[in-house]
Amino acid sequence: MAAARKTVRRTLRAQSDAKPKGAKRKPIQGTGSSAKPAPSIAAPHGFPIVGIGASAGGLEAMEEFFRHMPPNNGNAFVVVSHQHASHVSLLPSLLSKCTTMPVREVKDAMQVSPNRVYVWVGGTNLGILNGALHLMEPPKEERVPLPIDYFFRSLAIDQKQRAIGIILSGTGSDGTVGLRAIRAESGMTIVQAPESAKYDGMPRSAIAEGVVDVVKPVEQIPELLLDYAKNLRKPVLPIPDTSASQMLQKIFLLLRERTKNDFSLYKDSTIHRRIERRMHVHQIESLNHYRRYLLENPHEIDALFQDLLIGVTGFFRDPEAFKALAQQGLPELLKGRPAGTVLRMWVAGCSTGEEAYSLAILMREYLTQQKLSYIIQIFASDLDRKAIETARAGRYPTGIAGDLTAGRLEQFFTKEDSHYRVKKEIRDLIVFAVHNTLVDAPFTKLDLVSCRNLLIYLDKEAQQQLISLFHYAMSPKGILFLGTSESIGRFEHFFRVIERKWKLFTRTDLPSTPPNLSSFPLGLMTTTTEIPLTHKAPIRTTSQVSIPDQIQQVLVAHYAPATVVVNNRGEVVYIYGQTGDYLQPAPGSPSHQLIEMAREGLRHNLTLALHQAAREEREIVHRDIRVKAFGHITLVNLAINRLTEPESLQGLFLVTFSHGRKDRPSAGKASTRADVPLKKGESALVRELEFTKQRLNQTVEELQTVNEELKSTNEELQSTNEELQSTNEELETSKEELQSLNEELITVNSELQGKLDALTAAQDDLQNLLNSTEIATVFLDNDLHVKRFTAEAKRVSHLTAVDIGRPLADIVSKVTDTRLLDDAREVLETLVVRERNVQATDGSWFLMRIMPYRTAKRTIDGLVLTFQDISAMKAAELAIENAQSLASGIVDTVREPLLVLDHQGRVMRANAAFCRTFLMTTIDVEQQLLYYLCQGAWDIPELRRLLEEVLPKHTSFQDFIMDKTFPQIGRKVFALNARILKQEPTKPHRILLAMEELRRPAEKAVESAEG
Repeated sequence: MAAARKTVRRTLRAQSDAKPKGAKRKPIQGTGSSAKPAPSIAAPHGFPIVGIGASAGGLEAMEEFFRHMPPNNGNAFVVVSHQHASHVSLLPSLLSKCTTMPVREVKDAMQVSPNRVYVWVGGTNLGILNGALHLMEPPKEERVPLPIDYFFRSLAIDQKQRAIGIILSGTGSDGTVGLRAIRAESGMTIVQAPESAKYDGMPRSAIAEGVVDVVKPVEQIPELLLDYAKNLRKPVLPIPDTSASQMLQKIFLLLRERTKNDFSLYKDSTIHRRIERRMHVHQIESLNHYRRYLLENPHEIDALFQDLLIGVTGFFRDPEAFKALAQQGLPELLKGRPAGTVLRMWVAGCSTGEEAYSLAILMREYLTQQKLSYIIQIFASDLDRKAIETARAGRYPTGIAGDLTAGRLEQFFTKEDSHYRVKKEIRDLIVFAVHNTLVDAPFTKLDLVSCRNLLIYLDKEAQQQLISLFHYAMSPKGILFLGTSESIGRFEHFFRVIERKWKLFTRTDLPSTPPNLSSFPLGLMTTTTEIPLTHKAPIRTTSQVSIPDQIQQVLVAHYAPATVVVNNRGEVVYIYGQTGDYLQPAPGSPSHQLIEMAREGLRHNLTLALHQAAREEREIVHRDIRVKAFGHITLVNLAINRLTEPESLQGLFLVTFSHGRKDRPSAGKASTRADVPLKKGESALVRELEFTKQRLNQTVEELQTVNEELKSTNEELQSTNEELQSTNEELETSKEELQSLNEELITVNSELQGKLDALTAAQDDLQNLLNSTEIATVFLDNDLHVKRFTAEAKRVSHLTAVDIGRPLADIVSKVTDTRLLDDAREVLETLVVRERNVQATDGSWFLMRIMPYRTAKRTIDGLVLTFQDISAMKAAELAIENAQSLASGIVDTVREPLLVLDHQGRVMRANAAFCRTFLMTTIDVEQQLLYYLCQGAWDIPELRRLLEEVLPKHTSFQDFIMDKTFPQIGRKVFALNARILKQEPTKPHRILLAMEELRRPAEKAVESAEG
C-alpha cells in the first residue's frame, strides 16, 4: 500500500491532525497492513490540569491525596464535589491544612496556575476556557445536578491531552460521562480503588463503563500522577525510519493476532495519538520499549484496541444537525411514500448506541408530530463487541441528562438507581450487530445512512470506498447523514446536497457499481440485509447476472411454494409466489391482515394454525383443507414455521401453501351432486355438515369479537401501566433527590467533623497556652458561680474539680483582700475592668484583674478573674525604693551642690547643698529648666551644648569653669562636672551635674596675708 512507502516525517503528537469536536467511536478496519511512520513525541505546551471529582466520603480521600502530593509538582488541581447552593463550604479551609499549596475558592474568570488548588463551592456549573475558570448558570430544568460531568467535559475540550480526571469516593454515576470525554481527547483517567473508597458508587460506575486508565488506592495516585505528568512533558527520542516502520508493523500484527482486526486504513495521526497515549499511561519513553511491553502484557493489546476504537459519542451530538435532519431531510425522504411503508436505516459505527437511539427518538417524535404511520427499522453496527452489548442493554449513566431535554428524558427513558434505561418502544426499533463496515457485507435497500464522524479517522482510500459503499446500499432518494467535519469528496455526482453545513445529502438515480463481495463472509449480514418489503420495486442494476443465478431464479419461481411472511399480529410483511388460490383482497379499506385475506374454507384452519405457532416452538401443519376458489373446491396443505434467525427476522412467521394429494376440483354448483345417486341418509349428512360449517364460522366470528374486546382491555391495561410507570418515575425522581440530598449531608457532615477536630485542637492549644502562662484564671457565670479554672488558680484559692458550679462566696480564698466579691459584683454591673494588687496568705503578691466575659455574639456571659504573680516585681520595687532612699541620703549629705537633669535640662532633683549655696528652696528649683534659674545666669551657650550632647552621645565633661555673678550671692566661680545617671530599663536616663566652688586668686592672696 502507499502508506507503507511513507517516510518518517511526523511525530506521534505535534504533527497529528486535530480531532474534530464531537468525534465518536468509529471502529473501521481495512483489508491489508501498511507500515506507519514512527514518531518522535514532542511534549505539549503548558501544564496538566487535574480535575478531582468526589461526593459522599470524598473529603477523607481528598485529604489523603493532598497529603501525599508534593507542593512543587507542576500541576494545577480543580476540586469539584457535590455542594448545596446555599451551603457555606468549609472545604477550602479543610484542604489547606493538608497541603502547603495555596488553596483558593473558585471565582469567575479566575486564571489557573500550577502548584495551586482551586475549590468549587457549588451553586453553579464550572467550566474552563483557555485555562480560565468560569462559573456558569445551571439549566432551569429541574434535574439532578451533575457538576463533575460538566467540568470534566469542559476540561477535555479545553486542555485535550493535558486534561487529567480523577474520581474519588461518592455515590451515583456523576463523572462517568466526563471521564469518557477526557479519555477521548487523549487525556488521563484515574479512579480510586472501590475497595478503598468509603462509597464506591462513582468509582464502580466509571470502571463498568470502561473509561478508566488506572485504578489505584488514593495514597498511590499522587506518585502515579507525577510520573505521568513528567513523562507527558518529556519528548520521546526519535527512531530511525526503518526501525519505526518495522515496529509499527509488528504492533499492527499483534493487534490483528489478538483482536482479528487490522487498523491499516486508519489515518497515521489517529494511530500515533492513541499509541502515544498508552505510552504516557505506562511512562514508556520509546516505541521499541512499548512494543516489548505489548509482547509481555497481552492485556495491553486489548487496552490499545479499545483506545483505537475512539469511543466518543453522546445523545443528539450536534443538536443543530439533528434539527436539520428533522426539518429538511425527513420531509424529503417521506415525500410520496404510502402509509405503512417500512423505513430502513443504518447507523454505521454506533459505538455504545447513543446515536442510534437518538435517531429512533427523532423518528418517533417526527412521525407523532406529523401524524404519520410508518414502520421504522434501524440497523446499528460497530466493531466493538463490548460497545454493542452496552447498546443492546440500553442502560446509561445519569450523565446523559446533560445531552437530553427534560421532556425526552421523561418520555423515552426510565430511571434505574443511578442510571437511565431506554424504554422498550424505542429499543424495539433497533437491531444491533457486531459489524466491520469495510470488510463485512453492507446492509442494503436503506432509506437513511448515518455515518457521523467516522470518515475523519480513515485515510483517503478508505473514505472513497465507504462513500461508494453507502451509495450502493441506499435506495433511490435515500438520505446520507455525515458528521460536520466530513464530506463526500469526489462523489458529488452520486449525491445531491440537502443541507451543506450539517452534511445532509440525498442519493441520485445514477447507477453505482456494487462493491466486491467476494471477500465478504456469508452469515448474518448477507441474510439480514435482504429482507424484501411489500410492494417494494426492485433496484435496477447494470451488472451482469451469471447463468447459474438465472437458473436458480427459474427453479425458485417454478418449484418454490406460495409463501407469506407475517408478524406476531398477523400482518403481512412479504408475499412470494402465486397466492391467488389461497388469498384474495378483502372488500372495503385495504388491510394487511392475513386472516381477512384468506379464501372461504381456509380462514378457520389458518387462524387455528397461527395461534398454535405462536404458542409452540415447532412447525404447524394442516393437510387437505377444503378451500373454495374461483368456483371450485381445492384441497390445500398449510404449514407455519416461526423464524428464529437471523436476528433481524426473529418474531416473524413463515406461512406456506401447497396443493393437497386429492386435487380434484369440482363445480361449485354441483354441491347437490344431482348426477350421482345419493345413498340413504346422505342429504341429511350434507345438511348437518353445512350447519356445522356455519356454526364454526359463527364461532370464529365470536372469537374475533372476543379478541377485539381483549385488545381493548389490553389497551386499558397498558394505559394503567403507563400511569403506574409515571408514578414510579416520580418516586424514582424523589429517591434521586433524596440521594442527592443525602450526599450533600454526608459532605457537610464530613466538613463539620473536620471543623470539630480543628476546634478540639484549638481548645487544646488554648488550654496549653493558659497553663504555660502560669496565670491563675477563674471563669464565673452571671451568678458568680465557678464555670472553670486553670491549675494555677489553686495558688489563690482552695479550688478542686468538685467546686465547679459552686458560688464564689463559698470558695475559701488565700487572698487577704476581702473586697474580691464586691469588686466582682461591681464589674458585672458596670462592665468596667478593675485591677488591683493583692497579697496571699503566704506573702505572695498578685495583680488581680476582673473583666467581663464577652461571647462571639457580643453578649456578657460572666466574668474572668486573673491573678498574675508579681512577687518578684514587688521585691524589685522594694529593692529600688531602698536604693533610692539610700541614694537620696547620700546626695543630701554631700557638701557640694548637685543637680539631676533630664534630657531637656529640666531640674528633676536638687540636693540641700545646692539650695544653701544659691539661697533657694527645692520648690524654686525642681521642675524648672536649668537655664532659667538665677535669672538666667545658667544660660551659657557652651554649657547648653555640652549638656545636650551628654545623653544622645553618651558623653561626659569635667572642670567646665563657670564664672558668673548670681543674684543674692554675688560673683562665684564653679568647676562643673556632668555624667550619665543610669536608671531602671523602663525609665529614661538622667544627667548628674556636680559643681565645685573655686576661690578667685585675689581672695587667695588676701587669705594668705591674713594668715
